[in-house]
Amino acid sequence: MKRIVILILLSILVSCSSFEVTNNANKIKGFYSYMADAALFYDCETGKKLPVAFEGDNLKLQKAYLEVSENAGEKILVTLFGNYELRDKIEGTGKEEFLVVTKFINIWPNIDCNGNLGTASLLNTYWALRKLNGKSFEFSPGLEKDIHFLIALDNKIKGFAGCNNFFGSSYNSNDTIKFNDFGTALEICKDKMEIEAEFISTLKETIKYKIYGEFLYLYGSKGLLAKFESVYFN
Repeated sequence: MKRIVILILLSILVSCSSFEVTNNANKIKGFYSYMADAALFYDCETGKKLPVAFEGDNLKLQKAYLEVSENAGEKILVTLFGNYELRDKIEGTGKEEFLVVTKFINIWPNIDCNGNLGTASLLNTYWALRKLNGKSFEFSPGLEKDIHFLIALDNKIKGFAGCNNFFGSSYNSNDTIKFNDFGTALEICKDKMEIEAEFISTLKETIKYKIYGEFLYLYGSKGLLAKFESVYFN
């Protein structure tokens, strides 16, 4: 009985400590960039440009950035709890302000400071292809409609692969995902079959996913495979 009480008290103390750390920090929104082991933050509200301290929740922020960044040094919107603190300059003498990240909240690709920070759901969302193995499909050039898929609440998947409609099944848990049991219509489309085959093959290779804002990222064993954007219809 004493052991149970002690464990409960420890749990309460940890929770209170975590709350206190977050409560003493400010919620901040701005652009984060990382290149050559240097991280910078651009505050949306004040316009300040600051180096980021390599402590606190910075590693989680850095990992999320590297998962979605397509170019070295690219600026991507992030939200976090943190504070600005005077620290010794990285180069030279004297002090300068650093961002100290207390708690990373989320990263928001392709959104500016005034953008909507809604987060799409994996299920029941029309996911339109935007990048496939490094190739851009911003408006599905040469295609009558977006290459896309939708996962229903029963985890059945359906969509359009470039030439044919397709169907299949999926399984997801935490950030892992697998697509299986694919079937397609049998129409032959000139100049589109190669794209279709690559798209279906990419889905089969997928083992992990991340959703940041309105964008879905699919990953294989060697890294990023495809990027999708949520599309809403009136």
